[in-house]
Amino acid sequence: MNQPKPTSTTASSLPARKITRQQLAAHCGLSVRMIDELTSTGVLGHFKIGKAVRYDLAEVEADLRARYYVPAHGREGCPQPSAPAATTTLNPRA
Repeated sequence: MNQPKPTSTTASSLPARKITRQQLAAHCGLSVRMIDELTSTGVLGHFKIGKAVRYDLAEVEADLRARYYVPAHGREGCPQPSAPAATTTLNPRA
C-alpha cells in the first residue's frame, strides 16, 4: 500500500495555522515588544492556551488593516506638479 510521503509546509499553505508572537513580529516587520503592546491593549486578537499565546494570521492582518490602513489618494486628491513653462529658443541658423 502506498502511503503519502510527508511534505514540509509553510505558513501560507496552512491558512488556519496559529503562529507565535515571534513569527508574527517577523511577518509584520514589527518588534516583539510592539506585538506585546498591541496584544495587551486589545488591538490584536489572540488565543491563550495555558501560558502559550498564539495568533491567527488572517485575523491579525484584518485587525491591523481595519485600524491602521491608510488608503492611497487618487489623482484628484494629490497635488499635481505644474507644467513646465514653455520657452522659446532662438535658432541661430534660421
